[in-house]
Amino acid sequence: MGYLPIFLYLASFVFLFLLVVNNSIKNKRKQFEATLAEVAARLKGYAANGAGTGILSEAKSLEEADQQYQTLRASIAQDPAHSAWLTQTKMALGRLKQQQYWYNNLIKSMPYSIVAKLFGHKAL
Repeated sequence: MGYLPIFLYLASFVFLFLLVVNNSIKNKRKQFEATLAEVAARLKGYAANGAGTGILSEAKSLEEADQQYQTLRASIAQDPAHSAWLTQTKMALGRLKQQQYWYNNLIKSMPYSIVAKLFGHKAL
């Protein structure tokens, strides 16, 4: 038998571990992108109704979404219909910030940072 089976088992374990961790990082990024698309759709949909100006395209990053939200919030009067929308959008932005924080911390932690470097994952 020798040492060959031990090395094969060890190599297959490392390979499967890398695949699982890479898949986990990809899923976190997809969750972030889905939430970003939801926030961008909310902002663009509300701006399309004529309530806000200056939003011509969907937000591509958290900073753009936050800036568009601040612009809309400043241009909206304080009535109950708008305050409900503002609350929902603010909660969605909070989830987006939380997911960005989780993703960035995930790729900084030890086993994930090695896989992130190998597969080219960057911080959001």
